[in-house]
Amino acid sequence: MTPFSNCFPFFARNPKINYLDNAATTQVLYTVPEDRYQFEINHRANAHRSGHRLGTWVDTQYHSAKQCIAEWLSVSEDQIVFNSGTTQGLNDSAEFINNRYQQTVIYVGADSHHSLFLPFYRLSKNSGHTVKTIDITAEGLLDLDWLEQELGSIDKKVQIVIAVSAVSNVLGKINNLERIKSMAYEHSAVTVIDASQLIGKRPADITGFDFVAFSWHKIYGPMGLGCLIVGLDWLKTEPARPGGGSIIHVSYNQVEWQTGAGRFESGTQNLSAIVTIPKLVGWIRQNEKEIEKHDVALARYVASHCPSDMFRPISYSDTGLISLQPSTGAVEDYAYLLDAKNIMVRTGKLCAEPLVSRHGSGLIRLSWACYTDKRDITQALDTLIEIYEKLRRNVSRAA
Repeated sequence: MTPFSNCFPFFARNPKINYLDNAATTQVLYTVPEDRYQFEINHRANAHRSGHRLGTWVDTQYHSAKQCIAEWLSVSEDQIVFNSGTTQGLNDSAEFINNRYQQTVIYVGADSHHSLFLPFYRLSKNSGHTVKTIDITAEGLLDLDWLEQELGSIDKKVQIVIAVSAVSNVLGKINNLERIKSMAYEHSAVTVIDASQLIGKRPADITGFDFVAFSWHKIYGPMGLGCLIVGLDWLKTEPARPGGGSIIHVSYNQVEWQTGAGRFESGTQNLSAIVTIPKLVGWIRQNEKEIEKHDVALARYVASHCPSDMFRPISYSDTGLISLQPSTGAVEDYAYLLDAKNIMVRTGKLCAEPLVSRHGSGLIRLSWACYTDKRDITQALDTLIEIYEKLRRNVSRAA
């Protein structure tokens, strides 16, 4: 048990489960279900212009949530868009870019999750947009030397877009965001950052980018809620999905959109999730240094204890996760047999099929969080070895 374990009710209720699928979804901080319950039982109402005290309470929580996020990430409240999650944020970013520019060259990281790759792949079906892939180095990082050389060769009349993950959900390497920001500034490139595997694990400077997306269910928070941080230059962009709440004034022949991020938040937001954010962010900020220290320690521990002769690491992670390629057996067999031992991991293409396919049919991913301790990692690795030996013996008999 770590000092944080008692803050997560899941483990008191499920003490036998070793949960190592945190890159997909973390367990929830104790304040989150409590705050959701209070909203549903005592304060359920819609936000914005309600005209009654229940609506006023929700408005206060909504604005408090944005204020907490703004202070935490050093951005303006006007830049914070609440949405359903990273996928929506990245799709909206692609739509905004498509609406502004008719011709672009889009550089997408080869380590990208599908939710980053697919919106820009769809744009490339339009003849005005071209997608190029930023490959990865032997160390598992984006090849920024190649990107820098590429950017220098692009026609100045063509708009450049750089769309990358801060951390790959397969490789666990922290890409050099400062260098990407510097190159983007030099070449007037639009930047889109998938920060869903970084924020909440390590301190993150996300200022100076055009679009930064993340999801709260990966940061000990509620499902169905994400944020898109929109650069100041994009705050007058037409919304991708206009509707109720996104306007100041509407007539039959004229629309006046809201100023700031509100124009991108049409319809009723996921308010039962939003009201949980102030306490959640407060807890993360209070424990940020310890969370980072713990994450670094586990990354080092996994690197030094991984049985690499049986399970080849795709890279030695900087943060949060490690993906393994077994030398014997199918990854689905490992997932099934680990589950029988109450060890929860993720296997397969990891929603990053172009990258994972370079390493065979699938991978085994172990991913940790602040409540994961070294014994959890050791148990999982020891069990993987046991399964490996069992499958190897079966293969030998079959031969």
